[in-house]
Amino acid sequence: MPVQHSKASLLAFYTDALRNGRSTGENLRAPASARFLALMAALPVGLPRHALDLGYGAGAYTLALAEAGFTVVAVDQAPAEPLLQRLSWREDLAERVTVVESLIEQYPVQEEFGVLVAKDVLHYLSRADAEALLGQAVQASRSVNVHYLEIFTAISRTDAHGAQIHIEGEARYTPDSLTRALKRIYEGWDVAISWDSHTEQDARSKRTYFEATRATVIAVRKCPAAAGIDALTGREAS
Repeated sequence: MPVQHSKASLLAFYTDALRNGRSTGENLRAPASARFLALMAALPVGLPRHALDLGYGAGAYTLALAEAGFTVVAVDQAPAEPLLQRLSWREDLAERVTVVESLIEQYPVQEEFGVLVAKDVLHYLSRADAEALLGQAVQASRSVNVHYLEIFTAISRTDAHGAQIHIEGEARYTPDSLTRALKRIYEGWDVAISWDSHTEQDARSKRTYFEATRATVIAVRKCPAAAGIDALTGREAS
């Protein structure tokens, strides 16, 4: 039987890692990915300059959005202090960022965001909560919007004894079930999904304790005036 870990223990782990600068397998202090920065450089003129970062962690994507000129709402149940400290060094960015300490599934998305980011966080939610959250953002969209998601599927976690670990209430998507869900949520949007294998190892023993297939999703809501936006998803213009 898998070992069940509570969401409270997960929050305690990330709170400790963020507040004390502890190393984690996913490298919370890593800068925004080259893929995301390339996407930001290709955003169309006229996109609403308001962004939502779901699961801000140490704040790399919040900072990247603010540096690109967006006002940003950053939401996470993780402690805000590490992000606020980073923002304190950049007053020009701090005035653009609103930090909300909340479970992301409890944050009501009631306004339009030109860009939505959710990196390495949606897999912790239940499928119903993850899909409802993205569905709210889709419903609120009125113009050209871009959603950037990184979601782990087919997750295998093991403890030091080789026992499987499950997180309380997590989605446990497979690549197929996630693909089907995204098609339902983003009906009428252009959606591109790329897949890669992801592993994390213990630094001392080199034991692999986490394996997954990660989906990187770029979903684009177009409007008739949006020319050239197909380049964001790598699709030919239709």
